[in-house]
Amino acid sequence: IQLQAALATFHGHDSLLCAGTGMGKTLPTAISLLLDDPADNTISITISPLKRLQITQANDFNFKYKIPTIAINENTPRNDEFWNV
Repeated sequence: IQLQAALATFHGHDSLLCAGTGMGKTLPTAISLLLDDPADNTISITISPLKRLQITQANDFNFKYKIPTIAINENTPRNDEFWNV
């Protein structure tokens, strides 16, 4: 199911994965982002219901997959310096 979801996204199709915690839903997102052309400046939005999950996913993307990622929630800084990247 991971490969099917990654290929669907890569080919421009929407995909929806519904699976329990630890079932590998993050990997298809990472694969599709790693296959994208960096010149396209692709932005991916992933919705996570729990702050702890947001932090875990952001850490995985940043350190495991080397994909720049931030978690955005009510604790995210609202100042201009943070958003001017």
